Amino acid sequence: MKNKNYRFGTTTFKAYMKTAGEGFEVGLKFGNKQLFCGNFIHAKEAHGWWSLMNREIRSFTKRYWVGKNCSITWYSKFLGHHLYNKYYGFIERHIRTYNRSFKSAYFQDLRKYKRLRKNWKPSEQIKIKAA
Repeated sequence: MKNKNYRFGTTTFKAYMKTAGEGFEVGLKFGNKQLFCGNFIHAKEAHGWWSLMNREIRSFTKRYWVGKNCSITWYSKFLGHHLYNKYYGFIERHIRTYNRSFKSAYFQDLRKYKRLRKNWKPSEQIKIKAA
């Protein structure tokens, strides 16, 4: 489990990464309130998002600094929405990669099936039934 605290005056945000079942959970909390939570199956993606999320929090707080009279509840919600926006962009990039690799694997299997099917007779066809 990894933890990182961000302090803004008296306010503390807590970033964490922990195992969740067979996967990983990466999130950000403000007190007891969950601002962001992302789940991953692969450790490589979880660690990649952990690094990106911490960079985003630092750049967000520099770009959108807080004044004295700012509502910390509103600001925390704003930060959470920013992280979700970046999270879905991160996930979309990885889904495109998986889609390409699985599509490629499918077409390789399809070509092999077509080659194998040439040697099979229709009378030898095996029917698959639900058990």
